Amino acid sequence: MIPLVFLMSQRKQLVQTLKALLRQHGVTYRIVAQHLQISEASVKRLFSTCDFTIERIEKVCELVSIELSDLVMAMQEGLLSTSELSVESEKALVSDIPLLLTAHLLINKWTVNQILSNYDIDRLDMIQNLVELDRMRIIDYLPGEKVRLKLSRNFQWQENGPIQQFFNKHISSEFFKSTFDQPGELRLFASGMLSKTSNQAIQHRLTRLQAFFDELHRGDEVLEMEQRYGTSIVLAVRPWSLPMFEALRKPERQKTF
Repeated sequence: MIPLVFLMSQRKQLVQTLKALLRQHGVTYRIVAQHLQISEASVKRLFSTCDFTIERIEKVCELVSIELSDLVMAMQEGLLSTSELSVESEKALVSDIPLLLTAHLLINKWTVNQILSNYDIDRLDMIQNLVELDRMRIIDYLPGEKVRLKLSRNFQWQENGPIQQFFNKHISSEFFKSTFDQPGELRLFASGMLSKTSNQAIQHRLTRLQAFFDELHRGDEVLEMEQRYGTSIVLAVRPWSLPMFEALRKPERQKTF
């Protein structure tokens, strides 16, 4: 049981941590407003003033499928950890593929020896990579080529920053080069006419699915490397129809969302 006096004294940090988690999971002010049954303006005011009751904080936690104790843990971890990198650090990562690969694998709990055994990276180059990642505060570089991750649980890349732009560029050109009929593969496509409310409900389900993916990812970290393999999912929803259809729509019948 977390003492109430502690929670109230740390309320600002709690709210800031919660806001970062909501942003990470794509939960908008509008979704929070609907969940709390208050106006969107009221939600924005609550986050700007941090004037949340503990009960409301617990209620908002439901949107990212965590308990209040998980939020407190994320807050405490965030005080000592890295929640985001600078734009300059992200640019450095995407300009050096071996460095980016090393960061990606370490974040996924590979050891240095496992990386060296599986990838063609020279040991001296690896040491330079580790020094650079330590400088970026992604890891602590420890004696014996050991590392300790410094990324907080609510870590996120810069919105539309170098990392996101890099992966967005390669998703369409590489990720979808598959018939998605092999073991472990699945592709789904759905299209229909939805209301704004239904669209928001879909967004909420997608963010919960992402949270479930993250939960499974953390749980599988205890397994041996041979029992795990790289897995990626792409979740997206948007008001959209085929451009060739939209080209035939009368100008006065153009849809706005």
